[in-house]
Amino acid sequence: MGLGDIRHDHVIAATVEFRRLGRDKFLRTYGFGRAMSYELVLDGLRYDSKAIAGVAHGYATGDFWKARDFSGGAATVARCLRELGFVVETGAADNRAALLARLRQLKVSRGPGNPDPSRHQPLSLLWAMARAADDRPRLTPWPTFRDEVGPLLVEFGLPNAKATPEYPFWHLQGSGLWEVRGIPTELAKRVPNVGIFNQRHPQAGFTAETADLLCDPVTRLEAIATICETYLGDIDRQALFSRIGLSGYTTAGGLLTACVEETGGADTDEYGRSGGPAPRREATRSVIVRDEALARKVKELEGGRCQVCDTALRYLNRPYSEAAHIRGLGSPHHGPDELQNLLCLCPNCHILFDGLEIYVDSDGHVRGTRDDRAPRPLRRDPGHPMDEAHIAYHRTLCALKARIPGVG
Repeated sequence: MGLGDIRHDHVIAATVEFRRLGRDKFLRTYGFGRAMSYELVLDGLRYDSKAIAGVAHGYATGDFWKARDFSGGAATVARCLRELGFVVETGAADNRAALLARLRQLKVSRGPGNPDPSRHQPLSLLWAMARAADDRPRLTPWPTFRDEVGPLLVEFGLPNAKATPEYPFWHLQGSGLWEVRGIPTELAKRVPNVGIFNQRHPQAGFTAETADLLCDPVTRLEAIATICETYLGDIDRQALFSRIGLSGYTTAGGLLTACVEETGGADTDEYGRSGGPAPRREATRSVIVRDEALARKVKELEGGRCQVCDTALRYLNRPYSEAAHIRGLGSPHHGPDELQNLLCLCPNCHILFDGLEIYVDSDGHVRGTRDDRAPRPLRRDPGHPMDEAHIAYHRTLCALKARIPGVG
């Protein structure tokens, strides 16, 4: 079941409920953030298009989709609603631009004799974004913030800078993106000291509006990249992301991690040779169910040849290629399983693409993030549609990893 199950009357029913509950309650009830790009316009009123589609799907099938259950955008929700006769307009994109502008203009302090801006606020915001990517509550009690952010400031803050988590906890309110709750008005007129925080246990985090914006994976990636480029240019991002809970942003999708060696394996002789079969262990895992018909389609369109290096492989006397998602399916990318999000690649180029070693520039040329390969055009069949938004998302990931200004 998909968006094709939705009919005109299902959309109308969703808009009726939207008006009955009010926008904020409607979005909160069904698990959506505010529209980032597309809004349904009906009788002079504007509705969040993806939320309307998810609720309309519930009226059509009984399965009320949440934001993460399907992809929004021009090729999915907007097209579906327009085909049903509705008007869909671009809207709310200015909110994303305003968010990024505020992130670039944080009122960060500078210590005596140190020209570099303090990293306290940027690191605290990245920590909060990691929580958002993990669907954690947007407001965090002071003890949790202190115990988790404090060590980050020691590990990744400026050399010789004092770790004072109480400062970003309170002063991030000046960004317009952050709020603190639980401090009485009479105490909030001046900066409360740590003793008051320890006594009152206030909560802090992104404002509801900011949290809604960061629910969108594209906006969240752009926000993370903006913070890193503006304030954290010389930090080991792989180490930081691993430590902070953003390790999903170090690859484009499904790279496998190396297995950890375990004790108790098969006995070996003096030359390290095993005396029996390799040991086994039971494991349970959750995997994303992909549309195999789409994978076959992209391979057929591209003739089984790699779109990057033009290699045509054979395995067991049959053509072999791999369908690679441009924007990864799983967390934190939540890309759609659709033809516009697929490339036909050989295994080598698939690994390089997922590992953010190569990217497609705005002119359609494949380049190396280490600047160690000559650019070459991405080969594409005229019948193979590709969404530039997915390609741009992958470019931003590459820029984030490789510190390449302007790639995103």
